[in-house]
Amino acid sequence: MLRITALAENISTNEELKADFGLSLYIEFGNKKILLDTAGTGKCLENAEALGIDLHSLDAIVLSHGHFDHTDGIISLIENGVTNVPVYISRYAFSERYWRRTDDGEFYFPTMAGISPSYLQRKQVPFRALCTDCYELGENIYILTNIGRSCEFETVCPDDFVKLGNDYIIDDYRDECVLVINTPSGLAVLTGCGHHGVVNIISHVEKVFGKPVCAFVGGTHLVAFGPERTELTIEALKNSNLKLLCAGHCTGPYAMKAFSEKLSFFKPLHTGTIIEI
Repeated sequence: MLRITALAENISTNEELKADFGLSLYIEFGNKKILLDTAGTGKCLENAEALGIDLHSLDAIVLSHGHFDHTDGIISLIENGVTNVPVYISRYAFSERYWRRTDDGEFYFPTMAGISPSYLQRKQVPFRALCTDCYELGENIYILTNIGRSCEFETVCPDDFVKLGNDYIIDDYRDECVLVINTPSGLAVLTGCGHHGVVNIISHVEKVFGKPVCAFVGGTHLVAFGPERTELTIEALKNSNLKLLCAGHCTGPYAMKAFSEKLSFFKPLHTGTIIEI
């Protein structure tokens, strides 16, 4: 059985657990215990302790991409002694990243990860900067990068940038990883933000593995787009193999409401949510 516990998300519906901007998912599958992302401030560690989960016994930490709200909670873990767990992250995740804000005057707001290879090395944390499109983390557990784009309406967000030299270029999210778990019920896909788009990610995973995706858990990044993209996503998912969509974080209030009203297989993802597949 695959069991997923949300250790941190923007919202907490449990008085004993703290919300944290970002996402952190604790995954139990077979004999493996994996943490996908660490949110932004380390609340995942506090919430894990409240739930009786020992993050010192993890088999792996996977960081989905190089944005602070998914990586920087690991600093709290490391400073509290979680230094023997191997960390997996894309080799592109340490780039300078920015969000072009226009809500209070146009400027570049830094969104890059607050960790670096040198920090991990100083703390003697074993880590791998992934350079393959599909990395086998364990039996029936995979990290996928280089997600293909086949869905016409799932365009790249125009407000996320990477700094190269003195230039700011639109981020193509080449650093983004998704976790894929091959369960007896089908493939489960876990994302941090899902920047490439839910439909693109599902299509890519099904193409790679030749099996249907039955579950999608994590962020969808629909908050960065208008209602039309949400409605197109809903229609596409109605015609997919999906049996569970559990979304939160960067999904946004409009999409969360629309999913709830129009998809019978939708479940909101908040701090403390538990999913069993």
